[in-house]
Amino acid sequence: MLISISSTVTAKETDIFEAARQSDVSAIKAYVLEGNDINVVNSKAYTPFILAAYYGHTQALEALLQAGADACTIDKKGNNAFMGVAFKGHDQVAKWLLENTGCNVNHQNYAGQTALMMASLFGREEMIKLLLEHGANKDLVDNQGNTSIKLAQAQGLSRVVEIIQFHLQ
Repeated sequence: MLISISSTVTAKETDIFEAARQSDVSAIKAYVLEGNDINVVNSKAYTPFILAAYYGHTQALEALLQAGADACTIDKKGNNAFMGVAFKGHDQVAKWLLENTGCNVNHQNYAGQTALMMASLFGREEMIKLLLEHGANKDLVDNQGNTSIKLAQAQGLSRVVEIIQFHLQ
């Protein structure tokens, strides 16, 4: 079996990305103790922090943040950790991010999308409530002219539309 590794990613970097994906906290700590860059990026500009969030690993996020990871960094498309969490529906991770980082809940990626828009598009009701409770702006518009409500309407998610429309701020 032949395995190809990008020339821009070293073996140590591959290990930290896999450790983040698998929530291998001991490997994360060992990586840091070796003096490696915790904010290293792969070819898609994903950091270990973004990957740990995407895969729903709060313990890995804690270890990465304690090691100095930039919780608010963005990837090539302008997505931050909130975007992947909203996409995947990791409610507890979203709550942890909101409580433990100073990242902007209304961050817009290069397409103008927010975590609330992602959650609305995929019908993540609890995520939507959580984001709104922490100041997500339902009136932001993406580059295509969509709001979180329009995205939910396009998917036929009437319950999501109601949650967004009637949320008391």
